[in-house]
Amino acid sequence: VYLAVDHEIIRANPLEKLEYEKKPPSKRMHISRTELKQLLELKLPANDPLKELARRAFIFSCFTGLAYVDTQLLYPHHIGRTAEGRRYIRINRKKTKIESFIPLHPIAEQILLLYKKENSKEDYKIFPDTISKGKLLIHLKAVGLACGVRTPLGYHVGRHSFGTLTLEAGIPIESIAKMMGHSSIASTQIYAQITDQKIAKDMERLMDINTL
Repeated sequence: VYLAVDHEIIRANPLEKLEYEKKPPSKRMHISRTELKQLLELKLPANDPLKELARRAFIFSCFTGLAYVDTQLLYPHHIGRTAEGRRYIRINRKKTKIESFIPLHPIAEQILLLYKKENSKEDYKIFPDTISKGKLLIHLKAVGLACGVRTPLGYHVGRHSFGTLTLEAGIPIESIAKMMGHSSIASTQIYAQITDQKIAKDMERLMDINTL
Protein backbone atom coordinates (compact mmCIF):
# COMPACT_ATOMS: atom_id res chain seq x y z
CA VAL A 1 0.00 0.00 0.00
CA TYR A 2 2.87 2.38 0.81
CA LEU A 3 4.40 1.62 -2.60
CA ALA A 4 1.04 2.39 -4.25
CA VAL A 5 1.05 5.81 -2.51
CA ASP A 6 4.68 6.44 -3.56
CA HIS A 7 3.84 5.64 -7.20
CA GLU A 8 0.70 7.83 -7.00
CA ILE A 9 -1.56 4.90 -7.81
CA ILE A 10 -3.67 5.91 -4.78
CA ARG A 11 -3.71 9.28 -2.97
CA ALA A 12 -3.30 8.07 0.60
CA ASN A 13 -2.92 4.95 2.67
CA PRO A 14 -6.44 4.01 3.85
CA LEU A 15 -4.93 1.73 6.52
CA GLU A 16 -2.62 4.34 8.07
CA LYS A 17 -4.78 5.00 11.16
CA LEU A 18 -5.99 1.45 11.50
CA GLU A 19 -5.10 -0.12 14.85
CA TYR A 20 -3.61 -3.57 14.66
CA GLU A 21 -5.38 -6.27 16.59
CA LYS A 22 -3.11 -7.52 19.36
CA LYS A 23 -2.55 -11.26 19.51
CA PRO A 24 -3.73 -12.63 22.87
CA PRO A 25 -0.96 -14.21 24.95
CA SER A 26 -0.66 -17.97 24.56
CA LYS A 27 -2.38 -19.96 27.28
CA ARG A 28 0.10 -21.69 29.59
CA MET A 29 -1.55 -24.89 30.77
CA HIS A 30 -0.43 -26.34 34.08
CA ILE A 31 -1.54 -28.83 36.70
CA SER A 32 -2.35 -28.17 40.35
CA ARG A 33 -0.57 -29.48 43.44
CA THR A 34 -3.46 -31.92 43.95
CA GLU A 35 -3.12 -33.29 40.42
CA LEU A 36 0.65 -33.59 40.82
CA LYS A 37 0.06 -35.59 44.00
CA GLN A 38 -2.30 -37.89 42.08
CA LEU A 39 0.43 -38.54 39.52
CA LEU A 40 2.98 -39.24 42.27
CA GLU A 41 0.67 -41.75 43.94
CA LEU A 42 -0.36 -43.52 40.73
CA LYS A 43 0.72 -47.17 40.62
CA LEU A 44 1.29 -48.49 37.11
CA PRO A 45 1.62 -52.18 36.12
CA ALA A 46 5.20 -53.45 36.24
CA ASN A 47 4.83 -54.76 32.69
CA ASP A 48 4.26 -51.26 31.25
CA PRO A 49 7.70 -49.57 31.47
CA LEU A 50 6.95 -46.96 28.79
CA LYS A 51 4.03 -45.47 30.73
CA GLU A 52 6.26 -45.40 33.81
CA LEU A 53 9.01 -43.63 31.85
CA ALA A 54 6.45 -41.09 30.55
CA ARG A 55 5.17 -40.48 34.10
CA ARG A 56 8.64 -40.09 35.62
CA ALA A 57 9.87 -37.73 32.88
CA PHE A 58 6.77 -35.55 33.34
CA ILE A 59 7.12 -35.45 37.13
CA PHE A 60 10.80 -34.59 36.66
CA SER A 61 9.79 -31.59 34.52
CA CYS A 62 7.32 -30.50 37.22
CA PHE A 63 10.13 -30.42 39.81
CA THR A 64 12.92 -28.99 37.63
CA GLY A 65 11.22 -26.83 34.98
CA LEU A 66 13.24 -28.52 32.24
CA ALA A 67 11.62 -28.85 28.82
CA TYR A 68 11.51 -32.31 27.22
CA VAL A 69 14.44 -31.56 24.90
CA ASP A 70 16.56 -30.50 27.88
CA THR A 71 15.79 -33.69 29.83
CA GLN A 72 16.87 -35.67 26.76
CA LEU A 73 20.18 -33.77 26.73
CA LEU A 74 20.79 -34.27 30.45
CA TYR A 75 24.07 -36.01 31.33
CA PRO A 76 25.70 -36.78 34.69
CA HIS A 77 28.20 -33.94 34.16
CA HIS A 78 25.28 -31.46 34.35
CA ILE A 79 24.66 -32.49 37.95
CA GLY A 80 26.86 -31.01 40.67
CA ARG A 81 27.00 -30.43 44.39
CA THR A 82 27.38 -27.17 46.32
CA ALA A 83 29.84 -26.69 49.19
CA GLU A 84 26.92 -27.32 51.55
CA GLY A 85 26.23 -30.68 49.88
CA ARG A 86 23.12 -29.56 47.97
CA ARG A 87 22.77 -31.21 44.56
CA TYR A 88 21.81 -29.13 41.53
CA ILE A 89 21.47 -29.19 37.74
CA ARG A 90 23.40 -26.66 35.68
CA ILE A 91 22.58 -26.83 31.97
CA ASN A 92 22.23 -24.47 29.01
CA ARG A 93 18.72 -24.63 27.58
CA LYS A 94 18.53 -25.91 24.03
CA LYS A 95 15.99 -23.24 23.00
CA THR A 96 17.52 -20.07 24.45
CA LYS A 97 21.15 -21.12 25.15
CA ILE A 98 20.59 -19.50 28.57
CA GLU A 99 21.96 -21.35 31.60
CA SER A 100 19.51 -22.93 34.02
CA PHE A 101 20.61 -23.47 37.62
CA ILE A 102 18.18 -25.75 39.45
CA PRO A 103 18.63 -26.99 43.04
CA LEU A 104 17.29 -30.54 43.03
CA HIS A 105 14.05 -31.34 44.80
CA PRO A 106 14.21 -34.72 46.66
CA ILE A 107 11.64 -36.23 44.26
CA ALA A 108 13.71 -35.16 41.24
CA GLU A 109 16.75 -36.74 42.93
CA GLN A 110 14.86 -40.00 43.43
CA ILE A 111 14.02 -40.12 39.71
CA LEU A 112 17.66 -39.50 38.76
CA LEU A 113 18.76 -42.36 41.01
CA LEU A 114 16.42 -44.71 39.16
CA TYR A 115 18.40 -44.11 35.95
CA LYS A 116 21.87 -43.98 37.47
CA LYS A 117 24.33 -46.47 35.99
CA GLU A 118 26.40 -47.92 38.78
CA ASN A 119 30.20 -48.06 38.33
CA SER A 120 29.90 -46.37 34.93
CA LYS A 121 32.68 -44.00 33.89
CA GLU A 122 30.82 -43.20 30.68
CA ASP A 123 29.05 -39.81 30.40
CA TYR A 124 25.68 -41.25 29.37
CA LYS A 125 22.25 -39.75 28.71
CA ILE A 126 20.30 -40.03 31.94
CA PHE A 127 16.85 -40.54 30.40
CA PRO A 128 16.63 -43.37 27.83
CA ASP A 129 15.71 -42.25 24.31
CA THR A 130 14.57 -45.64 22.99
CA ILE A 131 11.13 -44.22 22.12
CA SER A 132 10.11 -41.13 20.14
CA LYS A 133 8.62 -38.09 21.87
CA GLY A 134 5.33 -38.57 20.00
CA LYS A 135 4.86 -42.13 21.28
CA LEU A 136 5.92 -41.11 24.77
CA LEU A 137 3.27 -38.36 24.74
CA ILE A 138 0.60 -40.95 23.88
CA HIS A 139 1.62 -42.93 26.97
CA LEU A 140 1.69 -39.74 29.06
CA LYS A 141 -1.85 -38.77 28.06
CA ALA A 142 -3.00 -42.28 29.03
CA VAL A 143 -1.30 -41.81 32.42
CA GLY A 144 -3.18 -38.53 32.92
CA LEU A 145 -6.50 -40.19 32.13
CA ALA A 146 -5.70 -43.08 34.47
CA CYS A 147 -5.37 -40.81 37.48
CA GLY A 148 -8.16 -38.38 36.57
CA VAL A 149 -6.10 -35.31 35.60
CA ARG A 150 -8.32 -33.15 33.38
CA THR A 151 -5.51 -31.13 31.77
CA PRO A 152 -4.15 -32.92 28.66
CA LEU A 153 -0.60 -33.73 29.74
CA GLY A 154 2.43 -32.72 27.71
CA TYR A 155 6.01 -31.99 28.73
CA HIS A 156 5.55 -28.23 28.38
CA VAL A 157 2.65 -28.58 30.81
CA GLY A 158 5.21 -30.00 33.26
CA ARG A 159 7.52 -27.02 32.71
CA HIS A 160 4.66 -24.53 33.11
CA SER A 161 3.51 -26.34 36.24
CA PHE A 162 6.97 -25.83 37.73
CA GLY A 163 6.77 -22.08 37.01
CA THR A 164 3.32 -21.78 38.57
CA LEU A 165 3.92 -24.01 41.59
CA THR A 166 7.21 -22.30 42.50
CA LEU A 167 5.52 -18.88 42.36
CA GLU A 168 2.66 -20.13 44.53
CA ALA A 169 5.27 -21.41 46.99
CA GLY A 170 6.60 -17.84 47.36
CA ILE A 171 9.90 -18.28 45.49
CA PRO A 172 11.09 -14.89 44.10
CA ILE A 173 10.47 -14.40 40.40
CA GLU A 174 14.18 -13.65 39.75
CA SER A 175 15.14 -17.06 41.16
CA ILE A 176 12.49 -18.81 39.05
CA ALA A 177 13.75 -17.03 35.92
CA LYS A 178 17.27 -18.34 36.63
CA MET A 179 16.03 -21.88 37.26
CA MET A 180 13.92 -21.89 34.09
CA GLY A 181 16.64 -20.37 31.90
CA HIS A 182 14.49 -17.43 30.79
CA SER A 183 16.23 -14.70 28.80
CA SER A 184 14.17 -12.02 30.59
CA ILE A 185 11.95 -11.63 33.65
CA ALA A 186 9.05 -10.82 31.29
CA SER A 187 8.85 -14.50 30.31
CA THR A 188 8.57 -15.52 33.96
CA GLN A 189 5.94 -12.87 34.76
CA ILE A 190 3.43 -14.82 32.65
CA TYR A 191 3.31 -17.36 35.48
CA ALA A 192 2.54 -14.58 37.94
CA GLN A 193 -0.49 -13.68 35.81
CA ILE A 194 -1.65 -17.31 35.89
CA THR A 195 -1.33 -17.32 39.66
CA ASP A 196 -3.25 -14.03 39.99
CA GLN A 197 -6.07 -15.47 37.86
CA LYS A 198 -6.25 -18.54 40.09
CA ILE A 199 -6.46 -16.38 43.23
CA ALA A 200 -9.24 -14.31 41.63
CA LYS A 201 -11.21 -17.46 40.75
CA ASP A 202 -10.76 -18.83 44.25
CA MET A 203 -12.14 -15.58 45.68
CA GLU A 204 -15.08 -15.71 43.25
CA ARG A 205 -15.99 -19.13 44.67
CA LEU A 206 -15.96 -17.60 48.14
CA MET A 207 -18.22 -14.76 46.99
CA ASP A 208 -20.76 -17.32 45.75
CA ILE A 209 -21.44 -18.11 49.43
CA ASN A 210 -24.24 -15.69 50.30
CA THR A 211 -24.85 -16.77 53.89
CA LEU A 212 -22.70 -17.91 56.79
